[in-house]
Amino acid sequence: MLNAGYTHIKRRRSPTFRLTIFLCFLIGPLTALAQSHNYWSWNFNTTSTLLSGAVVGGSAGPSAVYYNPALIDHEKIPTLSLSASLVSLQFFNADNIAGEGIDANKFILKIQPRFISYVLHNKNDRLGMELAVLSPVSEEIEYRIQHFDELDIIQRMQGLETYSGYLKYSRKYDDTWIGFGASYKINEQLYLGMSSFLSVKVLKYSFRKRAQAFQLQDSVIIEGIPEPRYIADNSLDEEIKYWNLSFIFKGGVQYKSKNDRLNIGLNLTFPNIRFIGQADIRKAVSRSNVYDNSVDAFTANDIYIVFERKARTLIKTPFATAFGLQYYSQDMDNFVSFTFEYFHEIDPYFMFDVENSGGEVYFTNLIDENKFISYSHAANRVTNAAIGAKRLISEKIVLFGGIRTDFTSGVKDDARFLGERLKVNQVHMDKFHFTIGPVISFKKFNMITGVQYTLGRNSDLDPIVNYADPQEYIPETGQSLEGLRQNEANARLNEFALFFGLTLGFSDQ
Repeated sequence: MLNAGYTHIKRRRSPTFRLTIFLCFLIGPLTALAQSHNYWSWNFNTTSTLLSGAVVGGSAGPSAVYYNPALIDHEKIPTLSLSASLVSLQFFNADNIAGEGIDANKFILKIQPRFISYVLHNKNDRLGMELAVLSPVSEEIEYRIQHFDELDIIQRMQGLETYSGYLKYSRKYDDTWIGFGASYKINEQLYLGMSSFLSVKVLKYSFRKRAQAFQLQDSVIIEGIPEPRYIADNSLDEEIKYWNLSFIFKGGVQYKSKNDRLNIGLNLTFPNIRFIGQADIRKAVSRSNVYDNSVDAFTANDIYIVFERKARTLIKTPFATAFGLQYYSQDMDNFVSFTFEYFHEIDPYFMFDVENSGGEVYFTNLIDENKFISYSHAANRVTNAAIGAKRLISEKIVLFGGIRTDFTSGVKDDARFLGERLKVNQVHMDKFHFTIGPVISFKKFNMITGVQYTLGRNSDLDPIVNYADPQEYIPETGQSLEGLRQNEANARLNEFALFFGLTLGFSDQ
């Protein structure tokens, strides 16, 4: 069957197999996500990063267009700012992620996207304008798990079988913002600002799991009678590639006390306005030679493939409110600053507008009118906090440091459903970021260096799949060649990021 970009191939799809397909996706990859659930994982390679983002009240520097556009060009910052390089070393560990004792460990060396901003010159001393290209989110992970065992998984055969469980996961997600911001000075104490961005989101994701059980002999013994050898097989494949363009607007305000020692800032980030985007989605489930011992018969050999080309993307981002305070020492050389940001929840919604609603692919009464090929997304409300500090070392060296939380907005109460919809699950982590580094001034340049350590933890995960205790077939759940997900998994992230950036000032003479 072929319609307008939708391909559907099916063979002998039995009611039992429908349940099996449903459960394969139901208990699918925990680490997949199509949007970031950690809103404060950005690194812009500027002084704002060294202050851990505690800059909504002041000292946002070149990244004011993102944190609070009311701060643009109020601190006599240089005209051009760019990051020369930002390198991160990530150590990702997921224990028991494929069953008890079956772990995933990955080391990632990554060059982070660059940050570029340019403050426009103008003759109005009340007005500041800035152009910027930045990447609030850039995430990448890939790992494989291959598990072998010798066990008696096929009960109707005499002797042990070779059991193979394979898992491959790959995901790369980037969100790049291209924007413009402007600020206006109402008076010496009050400043207003607005900024607008074109957000370009790109996701490349693939997941595959496959389990097989077989004996090595040419024939097998079943109840004392030789039969030709066969291989029991069960697999799941998923692929998503999408790009999405949307518009994001911010509005900010800053108030300065008359003695300039206290600054108060407020920044609003409005939900994105969808513009255009397309996605290619593929899901495939197959099963062969799997025996159901409860009825003494083979389950149906089946394959089910759905493919959607150029589906319309429906990506949403939350409304957010940020509040900041900055307090200077009496000599105005040092300060401490605080920022709090509240992100509103996102109710469950379908991320893609697919042409086929699933039709016959309603597996149980738990799913009501679910679009089988699509994915659902949701986010919890979350509040993050940051503290930053500046210490003057000399006329040319200033030391910055900060700490910020990065709590996940991922929905944790049910790893399988969003209400009555299937979702793509992910490994949610609460993170904490610690930053420190100097800014060194010479001539027209400011050189920014520093280091950030990120600690991420989650000890309340279900495994992706259970290869440690597999069963040939579980009638109650429809699972084949894998076990129930009863083991607790946990994930850890340790990341070290190295900063190096430059700001350059030009005279307007």
